[in-house]
Amino acid sequence: MRLATALPLAIAACVAACSSPTVLEAPIPVRTRAPVNYEKAITNFFDLTIRGAQPNRILTFGKPEPGGCPVGGRASSELGWVVPVQYATRTGAPGQESGVAVKGREYYFWFRQETIYGVTPKMELCP
Repeated sequence: MRLATALPLAIAACVAACSSPTVLEAPIPVRTRAPVNYEKAITNFFDLTIRGAQPNRILTFGKPEPGGCPVGGRASSELGWVVPVQYATRTGAPGQESGVAVKGREYYFWFRQETIYGVTPKMELCP
């Protein structure tokens, strides 16, 4: 085949191959395994971050739920788990005139296996 006819055929083949639509597949999300010792990890978190004794503290733990956020520092990271926790404190005592007052606050702990990757005040916020 002559160069004069081979070159236009090669260019036409390249243009045809390059112009065909490339279908990109959406990445399949991978989820880490659920945390097992999450209650201990969360208790240790509060022990380390809140100063002083916490004798009137009440922690109420929810069950780990699949989270929609990638945890690991990149958008392609594995999906983690979220554990809802209520941190409550009580003041007063039964029989006192003021009674017992309980104040609570919700926290959402984001896990990648046994590691806490973030804490948020709302579940829909990613760490």
